[in-house]
Amino acid sequence: MQSEITRELLSISVALLLTLMFNQSFIKSILPLGGWQLSLPLMALLFLLNIFICQLFSIGNFQKVWLSTLIIIAAISQYFMQQYGVLLDKSMLINALETDSHEVTGLLSSAMLPYFVGYLLLPLALLFWIKPQQRSLSRSVKRYSALLFIVVALVSGLAASQYQNFAGVFRQHRYLKHQAVPLNALAAAVGVIQSKIAEGHPTAFIQYAEDAQIIPQANKPKLVIMVLGETLRADHLGINSYLRNTTPLLAQRDLINFGAIDACGTATAVSVPCLLSYLNKANYNDNLAKHSDNVLDVLARAGVKVIWRNNNSGCKSMCNRVVIDHSFADNSTFDCEEGACPDMALLHNLRQEIAQTKNDNQPIFVVLHQQGNHGPEYYKRSEIQHKHFLPECKSNLLSECQPQHIINAYDNAIVAADELLNSTISLLDGLSDEFDTAMLYVSDHGESLGENGVYLHGLPYWMAPDAQTKVPMLLWLSKSFTRRLALNTDCISQQKGLSHDYVFNSVLSLFEVTSSSKDARLDFIWPCTLS
Repeated sequence: MQSEITRELLSISVALLLTLMFNQSFIKSILPLGGWQLSLPLMALLFLLNIFICQLFSIGNFQKVWLSTLIIIAAISQYFMQQYGVLLDKSMLINALETDSHEVTGLLSSAMLPYFVGYLLLPLALLFWIKPQQRSLSRSVKRYSALLFIVVALVSGLAASQYQNFAGVFRQHRYLKHQAVPLNALAAAVGVIQSKIAEGHPTAFIQYAEDAQIIPQANKPKLVIMVLGETLRADHLGINSYLRNTTPLLAQRDLINFGAIDACGTATAVSVPCLLSYLNKANYNDNLAKHSDNVLDVLARAGVKVIWRNNNSGCKSMCNRVVIDHSFADNSTFDCEEGACPDMALLHNLRQEIAQTKNDNQPIFVVLHQQGNHGPEYYKRSEIQHKHFLPECKSNLLSECQPQHIINAYDNAIVAADELLNSTISLLDGLSDEFDTAMLYVSDHGESLGENGVYLHGLPYWMAPDAQTKVPMLLWLSKSFTRRLALNTDCISQQKGLSHDYVFNSVLSLFEVTSSSKDARLDFIWPCTLS
């Protein structure tokens, strides 16, 4: 027999469930802030807000659909918050929505089943077992409105009586709003929808640096390869004084190592468009960046052949107007099943493609977008010859692995990146008779490896640790390239305070592109020319 309760009591019951069962991270955070004297009012506020949310769309037969949706959102939100220590905000949700199926699979595990049975299937089964009482339309409207009115009144009274406490807590601990389930997910969804609406009504496409042109070329054209790294933090590179030699091959190269620079964001969805755009971190706007020329477009307009090779989840709309080459994945040398290629595959047949692309003195710019150190399955980002540090964590549930095993797997992925970059330099060195060659490497963002209970990346920038915001940047120049631009390499290597903001102008300068739109203040190449 089904149990019958009023619709209002059903909304209140689900709100209580959401507050107590799915807000373990929120409760854990508020308890140390002021004991129960502060925690109880905060919990009361969250409970009342959850009642409002549950009741808001609890209309007729739609009530169970709405409450089921909230339970599903809450269960998924809490799972990833607890497993990886992430916060759920707009940027994190955008990053999740832009994740491809391969990356999603890397987050799934059979170990998730007990959690979702207890926190999702059982609550949903109980919800559908309960039968709401049937009432007349007029009575339903009155009781529906009455509950909303009472909740709003109680929230207002509580906020007024606790204003000083609440204001101080939320001002000093802004992360709390990103832990409150399901408010955090709903607020993030509203932000994403607003962004998508803005994208659906973009301003006219903005052409930037329309006067861009290349200084007349010498006997040989330029060939620059930019390796766009993924999830690589600066402090785990051996050449950056890390305690392990994760970069044995690069250590033998004559590189300009910029050390740790500031990333534009903590997730690919922000960092990649930002670092390629003429916009910088201070004025970055996602919609504007994706509806404007970026460095690839400006180079192409100036006469550079631009080629994008992607071993990641897309270029975030930034390579839409240049040549996208997928041929590297169509080979038997590497296991590229379901698009999961080792990054070394990015170099497959690249020499041949460059030879076919070469047209008189036309310069060439190649972007290799890595899979890199993308987690949580770091052990899949390296092959047997790269596994210098064992044992590795071989689970995507990082919180269940020993911290050192996670680091081992992550560091082995850096050894794989070391081989890719060294091989890229070797390729360029071998083409130096035909081209003036250079390589630029920069990672999009870093990664947390369990420090303070935080894993992966994507935390709001204002609270993200250096592990997520400090990334490596390296520059290799052939001798002919250095002579060609009359570069003072000591000047370049001594540049301080660099960030992703410098990529746009500096890449243009590598190709000797002139434009009134270039900003010399955000350029580490042009100010170091001897001419």
